[in-house]
Amino acid sequence: MTSSGPGPLVVVHVTTREQLEAAWAVRLAVFVDEQGVPVEEEIDDADTAATTTHLLLVSPGTGPSGADEVIATGRVLSDPTHPGEVHVGRVAVLAERRSGGVGARLMAELEAVALSRHGVGGSVTVLLSAQESATGFYERLGYVVTGEAYLDAGIRHRDASKVVRAPRTGS
Repeated sequence: MTSSGPGPLVVVHVTTREQLEAAWAVRLAVFVDEQGVPVEEEIDDADTAATTTHLLLVSPGTGPSGADEVIATGRVLSDPTHPGEVHVGRVAVLAERRSGGVGARLMAELEAVALSRHGVGGSVTVLLSAQESATGFYERLGYVVTGEAYLDAGIRHRDASKVVRAPRTGS
C-alpha cells in the first residue's frame, strides 16, 4: 500500500472477495446509478479472471463512523497472447470525490501496475475505451485518443492509448 499523492489516500490491490465487492459498489454507484449502464453489462467475467488486477483508492477514516471509505477503483486486464499490452477499464471515482487529483492518482497507480506486471523491455502499452466526456482527462494524462466514437452500454466512447515507460536510471 502507498499513501502519497492527493490527500491521505491508500492504494489497495484487491485480493479478497470483500475488496472486489467494494470495487463493484463504486462501479455500481458511478456506472449503473449515475450513468444508467445496465448492471448486467457492468459486472462481467473479466472481473474474476486470473489475468485481471483490481485497485481501490481508500480514504482512511472518512466513511460512516470513521470507517475507511473506498472512493475509486479501476482494473487492468492482460492477455498473455499480447505481451507488453494491457487494457485499463472500469475506472470509477465517486462523484463527490472527483477533485483534487483523485482520478489522476488512480490512473498513475493503474499504469504502475501495468508496467510492473506486464511491461516488456521497460515499457507497456496501455489501451482504454474512454467515455467521450472523459477524453480531455485522459489526454491531459498523455493518452492519444483515436478513431471514431462508438456506443458502449449506450454511452459514446473513443479508444485511447499511451506507452508507459520505466524511468531511466544510471548515466
